[in-house]
Amino acid sequence: MDDPGLLDRKLKVGTWAWLLPAAYVVHVAEEAFGGDGLTRWMTDGGGLDFSIAEFLGLNLVGVVALCLAAWAARRREAWRWLLVTGAAVFISNGVWHAAICVIGRSYIPGVLTGVLVYIPLGCFVIYRLWRLVSPPVLISAAVAGLAIHGATLWIVLRMPGFQIG
Repeated sequence: MDDPGLLDRKLKVGTWAWLLPAAYVVHVAEEAFGGDGLTRWMTDGGGLDFSIAEFLGLNLVGVVALCLAAWAARRREAWRWLLVTGAAVFISNGVWHAAICVIGRSYIPGVLTGVLVYIPLGCFVIYRLWRLVSPPVLISAAVAGLAIHGATLWIVLRMPGFQIG
């Protein structure tokens, strides 16, 4: 008798995988141009002084990485974990944008797309991959995504002199 879970893992990842890089572009646009921009918010908080060009250049790496992840995951089962990792980063990013807004009692560029796009899309991607990757891979990839976002957030929030609000 065939294992239904195993059969499900043979299904292909749909074109929905391309929603991750598309959402990333929309989110980065809000971070760059929403309010005074995230770079200004970071500078005002005592953090690094990024130019908009540096910020966009750095985020271009993220767009390329997500495009490669979507492409690879649609072609080979072995690369599906990349989408889980990306989805976990999205969920964490959306939650932290909202939390920092509440803590600082102000708008932080990226919170709208973080809450309205990243969190629902991250949950959708994990839901779609739930039976397309093994449970150990799903959990490991999600933990990796949370660790990646956690490390990034830790670096930003630990910058000398940085304050929220």
